Amino acid sequence: MPRVIAIMNQKGGVAKTTTTLNLGAALAKRGKRVLLVDLDPQANLTMGLGKRASDLSQSVYELLTDPKADAMSLVVQTQWAGLHLIPSHIDLSGAEIEMVSMIGRETRLTKALDRARAHYDFILIDCLPSLSLLTVNAMAASSEVFVPLQAHPFALEGLGKLFEVVGMIREAMNPSLKVSGVLVTMFDGRTNVSKVTLEALRRDERLRAHIFSTTVKQNIKVAESQKDGIPVIYFDPACHAAKAYIALGEEVLEMESGCTASECAARIMTREAGQKNQTFTADLIAPSFTNAAAVPDTTSAEPVDSPAEAPPEHAAPVSALVNLSGAAAAQELSEPDTSVPDLPEGAPISEACEVATETNLVTASHETCAAIIRNDPDAESLHPSGGVAMACIPLDIDSAVLAQAAQSGLPPMRQAPRFIR
Repeated sequence: MPRVIAIMNQKGGVAKTTTTLNLGAALAKRGKRVLLVDLDPQANLTMGLGKRASDLSQSVYELLTDPKADAMSLVVQTQWAGLHLIPSHIDLSGAEIEMVSMIGRETRLTKALDRARAHYDFILIDCLPSLSLLTVNAMAASSEVFVPLQAHPFALEGLGKLFEVVGMIREAMNPSLKVSGVLVTMFDGRTNVSKVTLEALRRDERLRAHIFSTTVKQNIKVAESQKDGIPVIYFDPACHAAKAYIALGEEVLEMESGCTASECAARIMTREAGQKNQTFTADLIAPSFTNAAAVPDTTSAEPVDSPAEAPPEHAAPVSALVNLSGAAAAQELSEPDTSVPDLPEGAPISEACEVATETNLVTASHETCAAIIRNDPDAESLHPSGGVAMACIPLDIDSAVLAQAAQSGLPPMRQAPRFIR
C-alpha cells in the first residue's frame, strides 16, 4: 500500500502547495511513483506543474461528485518521470455544496482513490487553507498528515485546532491517521521571531518528535520556478530551496525504517559520514540558538508523564505561542549593539560625538533623544540604556526623524556620521 499523505494547514501562505509540488518531485527523482492530488480550487499545484486548469476536460471535481468516477481516468502525466497529477479546477469550490446531500460524503475521495493505490508508492494531497469538507475527505483518505508551518507566530495560531480535528477524524473514521511531520518553512535565521518560534516548537513535548530537521528558507527561486511551471529541484538544483526539498525527500524515505521525523536527519548524516556528497549541509538545518533560554516555556505546567494529569496528544493550546511575538520584539530591541562602545553615565555629548566619528553610532535612551531635540539642559549627559527602550542614534539624522523615532520607540535608520547641532 502507498503512503497517502495530506499536506495541510488551515493557515494560508505557509508553503503547502510548494511543499506538495517539490516533495513529490524529489521523491519521483529518487525513483518512486508519485501521484499529486490538487484538492484546492485555486489550482496552484496544477499550474505549478505547467498545466492550465482551463485546458483540462476533467478534474478532481468529477472525482468527488460523480460516484462512478475512477481516479486513474483523471490522472495527467507530467514531463517528469514518475510524477503524475490529478488536477483541480475552480469548479471544485462548489463541490462542497453538492456533496452535502450525498451519502458518505466524507469518504468520497477515499473510495475514488482505491484503484490508484496499487499504481503508486506515494500519494500526496494538497489541501486548501481551511478545515472544510474537502479537508475532511483528504484526512479520511490519508494515513499521514504533514503540516508545513511558517516560522511566524500567526502561523501557529490554529495549529492546536488542526491537531484536534485530526484526533476527531482518527476516532470517527480513520484510526490509522496521524500527524507524522511538521516542516518549518520561510525560515529567516536573521530575525528573532523565526528563532523564537522554532525553539518554541522544539520545546513542546507534543511536537518535538514530529519536526523535520530540514528547514526551508525564503528563496526567490521558488516563485520563479512556479511562474515557469517547473519544480524548483529541476529549475535550479543548486539553490537552497531545491537542496532543502531533496533533503526533505530523504527524510520522508528514512521514516519508512520506523524512525520519527526528528530522528531522520541524524541517521542519514551518520550513514553518509565521510562521503564526499552529503544530503545535509549546515544551511539546511537550523541550529539551536544561544538565546533559546529566553524563549518562554509554552508546554503544560503539569508534568506530561503523569497518567492522571497528562493532556491528550496535541491538546495543549499551541495558539499560546502567538504571544511570543512581543517577547521576540522586546528581545530584539534589548540586544546591545556590539559595534558601539559603552559610554559611562554622565558622558558629555562632545565626548560621545568624538567616539561616534569612529563608530557612526551613539547609544542613548529615547528620553535622552527627545531631550536633545528640545535643547533641554539635561541633555548634556547621555545615559546608555540596557533596557528595551534603547536606540542606536546616527549622528547625521534629521531632528524630525529623531523625534519621530523617540516617540514611536523604534530605532532610526543608520547613516554616515555627522554631529548633531
